[in-house]
Amino acid sequence: MDLKRLHYFCTIADQGQISRAARVLHMAQPPLSQRLRELEEELGTPLFLRQGRELQLTDAGRLLYRRARDILRSVDATKEEVIRAATQAGPTLRIGLTPTSRALWLSRFETLRALFQDRQIGLVVGDSSYLEHLLETGQIDAAFMQPPLHPENFRIQRLASSPPVAVLPRRLHGTVPPRLTLADLAPHPLLLLRRSFGVSTYERLLRSFHELGLTPNVALYSSDVSLLLELMRRGFAGIAVVPESEAGDMGEDYWIRPLEADLPDYHLSLVCRSGEQDAALVERLLAFWAD
Repeated sequence: MDLKRLHYFCTIADQGQISRAARVLHMAQPPLSQRLRELEEELGTPLFLRQGRELQLTDAGRLLYRRARDILRSVDATKEEVIRAATQAGPTLRIGLTPTSRALWLSRFETLRALFQDRQIGLVVGDSSYLEHLLETGQIDAAFMQPPLHPENFRIQRLASSPPVAVLPRRLHGTVPPRLTLADLAPHPLLLLRRSFGVSTYERLLRSFHELGLTPNVALYSSDVSLLLELMRRGFAGIAVVPESEAGDMGEDYWIRPLEADLPDYHLSLVCRSGEQDAALVERLLAFWAD
């Protein structure tokens, strides 16, 4: 059972017809039919039920399809990893960064370069839930992110915190009180930050609205704070609720106000896998952040 036959088999299953699969594979129909027969003979079982020109997977075929897809994806991923390893000019420091920490990260980038001159730096920007997955699977070495959902799997060093604030365009809000209540926010379209998985400030904010008998007008939620702030810059007629650390460069055209609400701060942490062998790397990263 070779990889080419598995690829042919999956393509036939996806297309539902050998003729359509042959067109997709840019090959003639007879040799493709022959490869399928060879695979069925090797396994000793039919993989498809023939209903006219249409093909439907048998129970055995469905099992093989699931396993074959996993095998082919694994092979493709392995090829990519080998190619990446072959093209690296030197040791790489693979770092994850949550969008809620973008401003803090940018302010320290030159320090990072100076501290890790011996390594190429690779940066993956993503939601904290995604970065947690990359850490678990060994695809990044460390991440500057919100605390992981499963902290028992990681070494975590809290670095900074930032409270949620409201960002309002001055052209729409002539005067704004020093602090905004949820009642102040409720009438306006809102741009809110939400984690992909797990409970975050978003869920706590909505619960606070509902406890006060208020119905928030959520125009958009996203895990990307940069996108929310870009919408504000492009003239969004509402309010964005984001970490204070990320709202600092909005300029004089916007009000930035703290919230009169019981909401947790956004916490930036350095996160590495538990049992990380390269303890010196972690210490160097901590030193980078302390500078």
